[in-house]
Amino acid sequence: MNILAKLSNLILLKLILLVIISLFHTASVNAEDSLYERGKQLVELKEYKKALKAFELASNTGNLDALTALGVMHIGGIGVEQDNNKGYKYIKTAADQSDPKAQYTLGALYYLGAGVTKDLNKAFYWLNLASQQGYLDAKYNLGVMYEFGEGVEQSFEMAYENFIYAARQGNLESQIKVAEMYKKGIGTDQDLEKSSYWLKKIEVSKAK
Repeated sequence: MNILAKLSNLILLKLILLVIISLFHTASVNAEDSLYERGKQLVELKEYKKALKAFELASNTGNLDALTALGVMHIGGIGVEQDNNKGYKYIKTAADQSDPKAQYTLGALYYLGAGVTKDLNKAFYWLNLASQQGYLDAKYNLGVMYEFGEGVEQSFEMAYENFIYAARQGNLESQIKVAEMYKKGIGTDQDLEKSSYWLKKIEVSKAK
């Protein structure tokens, strides 16, 4: 892998890390949740080594989100020596316990080829598991894979089904896709009124 590719993957992994720690904020005051929340705060402050320690402590008490964060940090060499195998094991352990965030992250890594060999079939498999639990980013990504026939047979109808589910739950990227599909009649009947409805929803979301 050349230097530019390595830098690109590191940027992507940092983005994935920021995404996964920003979702599903918990109101719980359990010890492991408090440690995980502290780790998230430290990541936002770019105190990656301290964040790593907080995530390690949280993972030792069974926090699956912390395991996923640890995995991404090890794969990306963020605050720790880069180690694809160790990072993968962390994420896979959480994913095998049906954690939707870990399943989504594993799918994203296979889709990007970051830390693992790119494999669109495996990406689809893990994203689909997360999607079945209602994970909105996974729904959106599945829609894209159906739209372009990546890791699955192309189906504009299935793309629409995934996009409309996530759009109704407030996923902005999916709302943009749905508006376009109604406008052009892709995967669903053409309906300019519904397209206009979603465009207005998008404007409201962006204004917030």
